[in-house]
Amino acid sequence: MLDRAAYLEHFAADVERMSETLASVDLAAPVRSCPGWTVVDLIDHVGFVHRWAAACATDAAPPGRDALGGFAWPGDRDEPSADDLSAWFRAGADRIAGVLRDLDLDGPTWHPFPTAHVGAVWPRRQAHEISVHRWDLDSTTTAEPSPVDAVLASDGIDEYFELAVPRLVARDDIALPTGSLHVHCTDVAGEWLTTTTDGSYELERRHAKGDAALRGNASDLLLALWGRLPVERLDVVGDADVAKAWLAISGM
Repeated sequence: MLDRAAYLEHFAADVERMSETLASVDLAAPVRSCPGWTVVDLIDHVGFVHRWAAACATDAAPPGRDALGGFAWPGDRDEPSADDLSAWFRAGADRIAGVLRDLDLDGPTWHPFPTAHVGAVWPRRQAHEISVHRWDLDSTTTAEPSPVDAVLASDGIDEYFELAVPRLVARDDIALPTGSLHVHCTDVAGEWLTTTTDGSYELERRHAKGDAALRGNASDLLLALWGRLPVERLDVVGDADVAKAWLAISGM
């Protein structure tokens, strides 16, 4: 893991980048990496997550159904101006950034992930959440969006395997592949081995031979794991079907 200051620095940089893009992008443009979404849908999602995470982190409890309705982009403004949407986005980003700056990293919180319910989860989660969605927004304006910072992306891969995969399995009742997968960053430190034994998921952070291996730069690996890039962007060794099965479990 990185420290809080590093996560907040990355978070702030991606907020700025998204705000700049919102000033000129067509809000009705489709987001290629999130099928079925427009730019407004993407910003609605990110802004909702910022407000939801701020409530979870500060209240140490999941928000109630009534509160959730106030976190989304107001439904009576289906065609917002760029200024209005950007201001709403920035308000949510500023809110969660303030929470993350002051949060007791060892204190109690609530989150839906299979790890200790302490504040340290949130700076990491929010930095990675926006890093991928910043890439999503960039994908509406260029065929080659700027990559995620390599060190941040390697940490994002670690978080994906540690927290996201078990949550996806529990939430979506996903059956994990039976073959093992080795993932290896080629530009920064980072290696992982994932296995499924008798239905039990295991993660090791080491160099080891799996039934399949994925090699590539950290940003491409992270984005492929989150379903943003095709397997063809990576170097696949071993059983290609196993590699594709592991890549198929992710969501937006």
